[in-house]
Amino acid sequence: MKTIILFTMLTAGFVSAQNFTVKKTAGKVSAQIGTNENWTAISVNESLPVNSIIETGKNSSVQIDNGNINFILKGSSVLPLTDLKEMSLNDLILALAMEDMLNAPKKKQEANSKNTAVYGAQINGIKSPIVETNDFGVKRLNGAVQLAESGLKESAVVDAKDTYRKYPATKNIASFRIYFANILSGLGLNEDAYDEYKQIQSLKLTDSQKQEVQNKMDELAMKLLKK
Repeated sequence: MKTIILFTMLTAGFVSAQNFTVKKTAGKVSAQIGTNENWTAISVNESLPVNSIIETGKNSSVQIDNGNINFILKGSSVLPLTDLKEMSLNDLILALAMEDMLNAPKKKQEANSKNTAVYGAQINGIKSPIVETNDFGVKRLNGAVQLAESGLKESAVVDAKDTYRKYPATKNIASFRIYFANILSGLGLNEDAYDEYKQIQSLKLTDSQKQEVQNKMDELAMKLLKK
């Protein structure tokens, strides 16, 4: 019953949301439009229901707009349009609770990621975890990073968590895990962030990543003790 209530609260706004209009495309851009599971090329001025999923190829991009949000999805990325929305911190907390419920009965499905990827360059002085890849799960995380970079941090975390659950191998990519854990910490969700860093410690990390994670955990531990 709790799961049904949370799902209803989180999805209530989708029904009345406006469709997205394709403003610009470059390179290879396709979508699963609405409930259609087939991938089709999309073109300028096409209208996409909010339950569509868009995908871009390498060196490709698409600009979409729904009257409230104007967004550009860059290359090697996937984004469900339901995740392209503004969320409050309370919305995020509810969504994280939902993810906990969805993950609770499942056995661990951790697997070594076989993805071969080329890491991106510096973005605003910060190393971006975005990678060039054909791996669908990693493309989802690329899209989530771009949500965060556009200011939709709460939605980005929800998108990332959904990706981890549906594509378990992506949970082993430390750069993404650290990136989204840092967002949780920055939003003041200290317990969630601490738990995330704790899980990250079990991954294969570079020395600099180990130090970063340990520093974050020490910092959060102090904050949690003061509660």
